[in-house]
Amino acid sequence: MEKEMFYEKLQRKGYRLTQRRHEIIDYLFACSDRYIAARELIEYLQSKHATLSFETVYHNLHTLRDEGLLAELQYGTETLYRIPCTMAHHHHFVCLACGRTYPLLSCPMSEIKNFPEGFQILYHRFEVFGLCAECQQRKKTV
Repeated sequence: MEKEMFYEKLQRKGYRLTQRRHEIIDYLFACSDRYIAARELIEYLQSKHATLSFETVYHNLHTLRDEGLLAELQYGTETLYRIPCTMAHHHHFVCLACGRTYPLLSCPMSEIKNFPEGFQILYHRFEVFGLCAECQQRKKTV
């Protein structure tokens, strides 16, 4: 999704585009090839605005998520966020070190043969976690 379309969608839904919201969205788009933790976003924004509250960041992240403008991923006890891909249905390989994602273009759902009788699937998610080539190399040199 292009940033301008992102802003237009928020405005159509009645949200104000405050300076903080612009900064949050700009950072999310700058990191659009990877998931980021809220703490990373908070650290970045607090380096610019010492008085910024956690509540402001979390409120904005949850608003964007609830409006379908952010993808959310639970990893352990941490929640990660990113701008959703615009590609057709696919899943991701996720690097645990840097958060970068790589598309997994096939869907494993077609391989599952034994669904529980009468089970209605509403949606599914599938991510593969590991270390990307860059992070593996970086780990070897440390």
